[in-house]
Amino acid sequence: MKRITLGALDYGVAFGVDRALRELVENGRLSAVGAIVATDLWPREFRPLQETVERVGSRAMFGLTLAFSGDRVSPVSARLQDVRGDRLFTREELQRRAFMRMLPKDLLLEEAGAQMARYAVLMKRQPDFVAVREGILARTALAKIVFQAIEQADFERPPLIISPVRSGLKTLRLSRMAAAHGLKMLPKADPLPETDKPEELHRLLHNHFDGMSDMAFVAAIPGRADDRLRRDESRAKIAVRECQYEVLSSDRFFHTLDKKYVFLN
Repeated sequence: MKRITLGALDYGVAFGVDRALRELVENGRLSAVGAIVATDLWPREFRPLQETVERVGSRAMFGLTLAFSGDRVSPVSARLQDVRGDRLFTREELQRRAFMRMLPKDLLLEEAGAQMARYAVLMKRQPDFVAVREGILARTALAKIVFQAIEQADFERPPLIISPVRSGLKTLRLSRMAAAHGLKMLPKADPLPETDKPEELHRLLHNHFDGMSDMAFVAAIPGRADDRLRRDESRAKIAVRECQYEVLSSDRFFHTLDKKYVFLN
């Protein structure tokens, strides 16, 4: 029996996504949900997630997706708000600064701490895991900042780290860095295939989990369309979200897992 962590890391971007994620994790169709606390929806959406955590208990993991870049997010720390206003960085900007060794380390460290505190205070629990949006944890300089921020948060139990890369020397390097801070990384596997055709997704999933390492993290983006999502995302992405939601909600998905001897950790 192979164990995988099937999770969605974008709780907080839209009501339709959030409702779908709560339903799926409560019904055992997802085993991890990561919240983005830097969205304007988080102050309203953390309470329903609290109720989901109470209902699910230890049957799933609930964590934090740190956002230093991307759309629909704003700085949480007062210092970064003073410097950037309501805008965070772009992924390209952070990549460039990291390459040139010009990352604003103190600002990012404070922002990471503020987002972790916002999650812990409102959820009244520490995150089971920490991920970083847009894969920028792959940058060693930024990974050092994130690991330091987690260390400074002084959690009772160190959260797991979702690896931003699937394999290779970068994975080994990041794992060693995490271990130096007393942290363990969950290996990253290929995300769920992005198709808007449920029948095709069912077919692709039949072999999707083959060859994955035990405990690998498989990312998903299920959701249901709402006005906010239609405004912020393309029709193509929304169609992928709804396809994944339909497939993950089906009994056929569980039958596929049984046939492949896969267990949602």
